[in-house]
Amino acid sequence: MKTFSKTLIAVSLSLFAVVPAFASPHEHQTKQNNRIMVQLQHQQQRIQQGIKKHQLTRKEALVLQLQQGEIRWLVRRFYKDGYLSKKERRVLNRVLSGSSRQIKHLRHNNLERYVNLHQRYGYNDRSHRL
Repeated sequence: MKTFSKTLIAVSLSLFAVVPAFASPHEHQTKQNNRIMVQLQHQQQRIQQGIKKHQLTRKEALVLQLQQGEIRWLVRRFYKDGYLSKKERRVLNRVLSGSSRQIKHLRHNNLERYVNLHQRYGYNDRSHRL
């Protein structure tokens, strides 16, 4: 009887040690998926802040919104099989990084907004600029 109970305890302890090893890749995959979705949401917030603070023109905001839509389409396409491979994750990271750089560039290109503002109000004379 003692041998049976010791064996039962040993088997149950070994199962507790093995189960987290099988669950680990799924948890890692879920963390990667969440990180990508958080990054998409953060970029959307940055675009909205740029619109609110008048750092983006309408055309720039439209371009960025269309780009975000294409990225969301790409994410849905990659997740269609329920799994995100390393290659797909690498492509998404590259696209998200490029989008982030473009958001930063368009939010901080004050010269373009300055020129557009003055052209709108009839100040087309550029002799004041060097």
